[in-house]
Amino acid sequence: MPSRPQTTRAKRASSTRVDLLREESMRTLREMEEAIVRTRNQLKAMETVMRRARRLLEAGRPAREVARAAGAAQARAATSAIIREVQGARHRAQRAQFKQASAEGSTMAEIARDWGVSRQLVSRMVKEPSPRRRKV
Repeated sequence: MPSRPQTTRAKRASSTRVDLLREESMRTLREMEEAIVRTRNQLKAMETVMRRARRLLEAGRPAREVARAAGAAQARAATSAIIREVQGARHRAQRAQFKQASAEGSTMAEIARDWGVSRQLVSRMVKEPSPRRRKV
């Protein structure tokens, strides 16, 4: 009877872990894509605010009046918030992909070279716990 390689419990668990990490990578990349779309929309809105402010200044309006009329404070706050959101999404996506690559057998140095970051950053992010997902 020909011998066939036996799948060990460890290999199955490892394969299952890699599959879960792949799903996490795909989910976090989707989140990042969505955050980028919201950022693009916010930047377009901010462009409109800045254009309006410039036109008001060109018309000779005082700077304080221009800021209020253009809604500069609200636009700045919304833009800052969306940029923080993108940074968080990028971090989660990178962490998920670093963990996946590590589970697939890549070394920290290989991952670092592929991403153009330090080996220390990769190591730190791979060790970082993934946030628990809230059940809806």
